[in-house]
Amino acid sequence: MEWKVHLSAKSKHDIWKSVAVTLLALLVMGLILFPVYYMFLVSLKPVGTLASSSIELVPHHATLDNYREILIGHNEVTVMSKEFNVSSSQGKLFGNGFTIEFKNGNVWGNSLIQTQFNLKYVSDLNVEGGNKTNKNGQVVYVRGKSASMKAEEINSNMGVFGAYLSAEKVTITVEGSGTAGLHLQNFQKVGNNTYVATNVDSFKLPGRVRMDIGKGTFTTQDFFLLIVNHAGGGFFGYLKRSLIIATLTVILTLLFVVPAAYAFSRLKFFGREHVLYFYLMFTQVAGGLGIAGLVALYGMLVKLHLTNNIYVLPFIYAAGGVPFNTWLLKSYLDSISTDFDEAALVDGAGYLQIIWHVLLPMALPGIATVSIFAFIGGWTELIIANLLLNSSNYPLTVWLYSMLNDLRNVSWNQFSAAALLFTLPVFILFLLAQNYIRSGLTVGGLKE
Repeated sequence: MEWKVHLSAKSKHDIWKSVAVTLLALLVMGLILFPVYYMFLVSLKPVGTLASSSIELVPHHATLDNYREILIGHNEVTVMSKEFNVSSSQGKLFGNGFTIEFKNGNVWGNSLIQTQFNLKYVSDLNVEGGNKTNKNGQVVYVRGKSASMKAEEINSNMGVFGAYLSAEKVTITVEGSGTAGLHLQNFQKVGNNTYVATNVDSFKLPGRVRMDIGKGTFTTQDFFLLIVNHAGGGFFGYLKRSLIIATLTVILTLLFVVPAAYAFSRLKFFGREHVLYFYLMFTQVAGGLGIAGLVALYGMLVKLHLTNNIYVLPFIYAAGGVPFNTWLLKSYLDSISTDFDEAALVDGAGYLQIIWHVLLPMALPGIATVSIFAFIGGWTELIIANLLLNSSNYPLTVWLYSMLNDLRNVSWNQFSAAALLFTLPVFILFLLAQNYIRSGLTVGGLKE
């Protein structure tokens, strides 16, 4: 009976110890992953809402607009016209000495001079007539008959003359004691300088008025100029170039690494025990020589006219990763018994047949590990790509870096979305190959 009581107490101690270790591991993992989770939260917030007085563990106003902007982008339209009509659920108008806020209204006019309107996040664009040209992704219509579109932002920073307003509710705030030429007979004064009216019809706006209107519909007749630009997006173009670079890096790396690892693991030649390790240490601790090599590489590629060519990068990345990956795969091949090689030789197989039919199937975990490292190297490299490529050939890494050129105006919400999309392929690759990677690291190089 005493032995059973003692065993029960030991079991309880082991259980509590296991629970404590598990909780500690979860805490450490939570601390490690919290920055990633916070970045995810930021990516779900509207643009410009990074700073807040408290950290939200669950977003209250989540939106996918940042991902839409990164993946698809939006259309921006600039219109030069005399006649216009804007309908919106709410908006603001700014004049000389007054501000007007309206709900469920229309702003329209037919000015004597051309007025510039700027519209963002445009959809349902319909243009009739006009001389259309398309150059460098910009569509231009000149002297069109009519145009209509929906937009999430409509403004006219230069202001419009002779505009009219009709709305369900209008609130006018006047600066100073005057009414700035406004006819406010049908308005009720609700404050020192505030006037309110409902069901307003054809209220004439004096002088030049600037518009700042939210989501609405814009129409124009007999416009002089209409320019359509696509802003944002482009993610899939950067993604395509990054995938090409990383995939070719993997292929070239394996072409060099597999035969080299087999030679260092199985063949006997002068310097076998020292050449690989010396070259590996030299490339890893070269320090300032790496900068000198970069300068020499750039000068050579300029002479050969090979700059701004994404197909040059995989050769550079593969060459830089060959020593380490050869050592890693060699260590894994060392763990495979040479009896298989000898049996294949007895059966008349050559060295290439041994590599292809015997060692490669058995060394899949090591090859998968090398492939992952080569892919990550080609996927994440920034310095050489930024040095050699122009903006037309940027991969994802340089594109992300270019988003930080103006730190004062960078959209951290969109940057967070872009950064998470950038890490997604590598994350998926690790999930698919995690068993191979675990075997490749534990049985191979890290076992020794």
